[in-house]
Amino acid sequence: MFSLMANCCNWLKRWREPARKVTLVMVGLDNAGKTATVRGIQGDNPNDVAPTVGFSKVDLKQGKFEVTIFDLGGGKRIRGIWKNYYSESHGVVFVVDSSDVQRIQETRETMAEVLQHPRIAGKPVLVLANKQDQEGALAEADIIENLSLEKLVNENKCLCQIEPCSAVLGYGKKVDKSIKKGLNWLLSNIAKDYEAITERVQKDTAEQRALEEQDKKERAERVRRIREERERQEREEAEREGRPVQEEAPDDENMPSPFQPISNVISVVSTTGEQSKKKTRKLHLKRKHRVDPLRTEDAPAESPTPPPPPVGWATPKVSRLPKLEPLGDSKHSEFFKKPLPPVANRLRPNGDAHDVIF
Repeated sequence: MFSLMANCCNWLKRWREPARKVTLVMVGLDNAGKTATVRGIQGDNPNDVAPTVGFSKVDLKQGKFEVTIFDLGGGKRIRGIWKNYYSESHGVVFVVDSSDVQRIQETRETMAEVLQHPRIAGKPVLVLANKQDQEGALAEADIIENLSLEKLVNENKCLCQIEPCSAVLGYGKKVDKSIKKGLNWLLSNIAKDYEAITERVQKDTAEQRALEEQDKKERAERVRRIREERERQEREEAEREGRPVQEEAPDDENMPSPFQPISNVISVVSTTGEQSKKKTRKLHLKRKHRVDPLRTEDAPAESPTPPPPPVGWATPKVSRLPKLEPLGDSKHSEFFKKPLPPVANRLRPNGDAHDVIF
C-alpha cells in the first residue's frame, strides 16, 4: 500500500512538471534522408523531398518535451556551419545512408569530426541507419564496423544508440518504429541528466556569443585600420600633387537605418495622405479673392509660325489640277449677243400688246 502511494505521488509529480525544452541537431551527408526523417516525425509525407539548402528548423512536442530540431544541410560546402549549432544542442541525431557503400569512408570521417568537437563530446548521440528498404543496404553490425562506432564513442564518452530504419515507409503515427524508438531513447537519456546538460548548453552558448562578439569587434577594428590607412595615403598623395583634400562622408554608424518595417512606412504614408487631404479641404476660393492678370513679360514667348509642310508625292501641285469647265450646257441660243427687234413690231395695230415670239 505504501509503495502504491509512493508511485502515485511520483507519477503526479512528473505529470505536474512543466514541459522541458530540448534542442537537437540532425546531421549527416547529403542525400542521407535527414529531411525525410524530420518530416516523418513531424507527420508530413517524407516523399519527394528537395535537398536542404542551409538549414531548416522544426518545432514539435514529444511527450513532456518541446523539441526543436535543426535539420542541417549535408553538402561539403555547408558542413562548416554545423559547429555554430553545437553549443545549444542537447543531443545529436546522425543519419547514415546504409545503401551508399561508396561513401561510407566519408561518413566515418564526418562522424569523427562531429563527435570529437568539444561542444558535442559527452552528449548522447542517436545513429539512424536509414534506407534499409533498398537493395544492398548494410546491416547494423556492418555499419558499426565500417564507422568504427565503438572506438569513436569510447574516445569521446558519448552515449550512443544505432537504429536501422527507413524514413519513407511511414509518417506521423505510422512512422518507422525504429525511428520512434531511437527518438524516445535519446530524449530519455537527455532527461536523466537534463540539468547538467542544460547548464552546459547555457555556458557553451554564452561562450560562443562572446566569441562571435569578439570576432565582430576585431573585424570592425580591421576595417577601421584599413580605412585610416587608405585615408592617410590619399591625403599624402593629395599634398604631393597640391590638390585639396576631400572630406570623408559621415560615418554610416550614426546614420539611421534605411530599412524599416513595412508597417511603419504604411503608417507614415497614410498619415501624410490624411494631412494633405485636410490641407486641400481648407483651400477654398472666395469671391473676395482676386486673380491678378498674367504678366505679358512673364508669359512664355509665342512659338513662331510653323513652316508649310513639304510638297511630296502625296501633296498635289497646282499644275496637276485639271482644268475647270463651266457647268450646264455650253451651247447658246440663236439670239445670243443679237439686238432685240423694235418695240413697234411687238405691238398689234390696235395698240394691244401681243406675245413676243423668240
